[in-house]
Amino acid sequence: MYQEKIIKLSEKMENYKIDFLQDLEDILAVPSFIGPATKTAPYGEATAEALTVFLEQAERMGFRTKNLDNKAGYVEFGSGKKMIGVLVHLDVVPAGEGWQHSPFKARLIDGKLYARGAADNKGPAIASLYAMKALLDEGYEPPCRIRLIIGLNEESGFGCMEHYKAVEEIPVAGFVPDAAFPAVYAEKGILGVTYQMKRQKLDQRIQLISMQGGEATNMVPQVCRYTFQIDSDKRIDFEVEGKAAHASRPELGDNAIVNALHKIIAEYPNWQDPLADLTKKYFNNHIYGEDFGLACSDDSGNLTLNVGKIAVNESEVTLAIDIRYPVTKSGTDILEKLDNKLAEFDFVRKLHTDSLPLNLGKDSQLVTTVMNVYNQAMGSDEQAVAMGGGTYARAIPNVLAFGARFPDTPDVMHQVNEYVELNHLYAASYIYKQTLKTLAENER
Repeated sequence: MYQEKIIKLSEKMENYKIDFLQDLEDILAVPSFIGPATKTAPYGEATAEALTVFLEQAERMGFRTKNLDNKAGYVEFGSGKKMIGVLVHLDVVPAGEGWQHSPFKARLIDGKLYARGAADNKGPAIASLYAMKALLDEGYEPPCRIRLIIGLNEESGFGCMEHYKAVEEIPVAGFVPDAAFPAVYAEKGILGVTYQMKRQKLDQRIQLISMQGGEATNMVPQVCRYTFQIDSDKRIDFEVEGKAAHASRPELGDNAIVNALHKIIAEYPNWQDPLADLTKKYFNNHIYGEDFGLACSDDSGNLTLNVGKIAVNESEVTLAIDIRYPVTKSGTDILEKLDNKLAEFDFVRKLHTDSLPLNLGKDSQLVTTVMNVYNQAMGSDEQAVAMGGGTYARAIPNVLAFGARFPDTPDVMHQVNEYVELNHLYAASYIYKQTLKTLAENER
């Protein structure tokens, strides 16, 4: 339905495609997942390197740039007191296992560019940069400044945006190209919860010695490894594979942790452990919170639940859970219910974060303005949507999530073999160009 229009829009960026692709491949080559903090790189050396590469690309194009202590940065042109913003991030989730090629050496196959970060969020970041370049090359003189704001720890806490707000100004309007088209008027609340349970020494011939699964709470785990002991002298190592996906869309993945626990129960029905009891009671129909009694929904969608990480040793179990809850519901109430359910098995909550829902309203000026640009470009009559993902729109006021994934396109964020269709990126870049110009002209 949309493919023909996407191709036509991508052709409007024809003059930029070669440089666009080269810059994208260069930034994708940086393995910018969060690493150990250093004196000069609070989110790890690789995230700082990604920011340096990106700012150098922007300077080459003729933009003003600023590095904000290797926590954030920005690219800017124009003048005036007011500022329109685009918010992107250059950090990525861990690559995980099972890639068909190196996740940090971009590979172009049949129009699709495969690499970690291609869709989330380096591809849209480059698309936004080239949208600004196209305006600059046209000689456009906006009535305000247009700024591309760059964060470096979006995947692990938004501390980058807290730093940005502490030292820089807030845009009067803008968007975050870290979701899907059309515009997103509401984002669900996000609960991140970590529980621990002290293990008791059980006198039985079948015992779970260790288990490790998941790389990030906001990812459906792809691999879970565990060691089982039978009698006192036989230890067996196992590995169970699932399918990675974004935690906000657990139905797109296959949870390796849950699969591993059910595998143990199926193969060793006499296994006695609180983990076995927990799995039997609560990890059957769990991705929408049904087993936990948490299932609920509203116009923003269903509650979702992801068992993101597990770590088991001989003394304790650590379990990390990600919940996306509807905008009209209370994270506090949901957390209390979850605490009570897990307390049945002696799990105690150790950490939690609650990122409150965002609801801009479908009829707000920002939503309707952006939707008008999108529908005009696409020749469509779409309505703004709600989603379970969390973007910088909940950290910075006056902005909303907008693209860069088009409708009827697979969501491959956080998955193995992540990719982006280049023509889709080029088309998104053109839409962003038009959106920036429209938002800027509204300030004239």
